[in-house]
Amino acid sequence: MSPNRQRSLLDWLEPYYPVIRDRTQLPAVPRLLAQRQQEFCLATDLTAAFVADVCYHGYLPMGESLSRWPLLLIKSHHQRCVLDFAHLHRSRKLKRHARGLTFAINQNFATCLRAIADYHSPTWLIDPLCAAFMSLHQQPLRGVALHSIEIYDGQRLVAGEVGYTTGAIYTSLAGFHRQNGAGSVQLGLLGQVLAQSGFAFWDLGMELPYKLHLGASCVDRTTFLARWASHRDDRTPDWAMQTLDNAAAIALLKAPSTH
Repeated sequence: MSPNRQRSLLDWLEPYYPVIRDRTQLPAVPRLLAQRQQEFCLATDLTAAFVADVCYHGYLPMGESLSRWPLLLIKSHHQRCVLDFAHLHRSRKLKRHARGLTFAINQNFATCLRAIADYHSPTWLIDPLCAAFMSLHQQPLRGVALHSIEIYDGQRLVAGEVGYTTGAIYTSLAGFHRQNGAGSVQLGLLGQVLAQSGFAFWDLGMELPYKLHLGASCVDRTTFLARWASHRDDRTPDWAMQTLDNAAAIALLKAPSTH
């Protein structure tokens, strides 16, 4: 999109949503949203560098196509789901669902991302945003790195999610499952891996029942962003484990939570 068209589009949208025209305005997002009692700002910059800045500030990047013009939705929730690992809950059913499954991190990022986009189609994972995520997976910026969390039944990818690390925080973005219980196994294993790796907390985004069942609680925007700022510049922990065969996965689901 040409600069003139970008300006025209943003001028047209500004009466409806707060508009962010460059990265210097990102710290003002909470104030702009509070003034309108909204959760979304808009931008037209979907480069990896800008998306990384959005993530660094504690907002969720989402995509939307308006006619043929791609937009970046910058979401800062009124209430955000946060999980502290002392409260991580795993259902007893997980061990049964985990039979035959294996776990991997970043083994097939592109495949996992595409599977999620297809599963949710039509989706906010528009192509320019997926390209930015792929770039941040290959080359992190501003301390923001994209990751895929994958569950396999043999060679078949049956569940997974994409998310990102920012300092000592892990944020879940979106996931999918193709097999009963596989998505729950993915979440249970990921929670244990994050805890054992030493992450500060797990950012789960918007409130949904399954997140509360995992042990998450909701905090308001101001509380969340203050906590986010206190950990976003921490050293990102190394993954305690990046692959688990079936026996190791079941053993980890049985293990007590680490915090």
